[in-house]
Amino acid sequence: MSLFAEYEKQQKWRSWENYLKFIPLSQSDTVVDLGCSVGDVSRVFSLRVNNVIGIDINKEFIEFCDSRRKENEAFILSDFESADYLSFGDINGIWGSFSLSYLSNPLAYLKALNSVMSDEGWIALLDVSCFISGNLARDSKYYDRVRRFELKSYRSGLYDFDFGSKMQDLLKDAGFKIVYFDNNVTDPELNFSGSAAPEIIEGWLARLKRMNKLSYFLGGEYPDFCDELLSNLGSNIHEKQGNVRFVVAKKTL
Repeated sequence: MSLFAEYEKQQKWRSWENYLKFIPLSQSDTVVDLGCSVGDVSRVFSLRVNNVIGIDINKEFIEFCDSRRKENEAFILSDFESADYLSFGDINGIWGSFSLSYLSNPLAYLKALNSVMSDEGWIALLDVSCFISGNLARDSKYYDRVRRFELKSYRSGLYDFDFGSKMQDLLKDAGFKIVYFDNNVTDPELNFSGSAAPEIIEGWLARLKRMNKLSYFLGGEYPDFCDELLSNLGSNIHEKQGNVRFVVAKKTL
């Protein structure tokens, strides 16, 4: 399964509409979608606000979004830190779903965003906490090692598997005021109880096949680890563990 196919399939597992009711949207807003992927969130916003600007570093994603964009949508091929936000006009809203966890210094980036946003602008972030370890069985023999891998990834600045747990403090330190949060968002792929649907298991299998660094870290035990994780996801006793978190904040004057 290609990365594009993975991301496109994942869209139907995200209830994007449910998040919007907690965001102080205005019809006149210009919203920036950080890590717009295949553009589904951008499209949801475009039906409610004046302008939407999607940013992604993946050329295939941006070309796809451009091929079907509406008049009030624009898509930019760029990493987040290099984008020229001042050229976007008055930015009233920022959306980031599963995207800021790739930044090595998210606090500095959030401070920079705060400085270019309109007064009382809003930011909404959705991300994971204990992404891999949180979906293992509590008594898994791999739990401690996977947690060490997640911590090592964070410290090296590659990817923060626990970014969701840090979002509120980061936003406060960057000059935002928290107006809403949910630290245990139900998600049929990433944070649920009971057995996952077969297509969810298929999606996790595709993800595990491209996790080369975790595979290297676990070495010859990686196939057994994958089997155990997938078995737990498909088990009736799989438990939701707060692996998806959502926060909305406003810029303070």
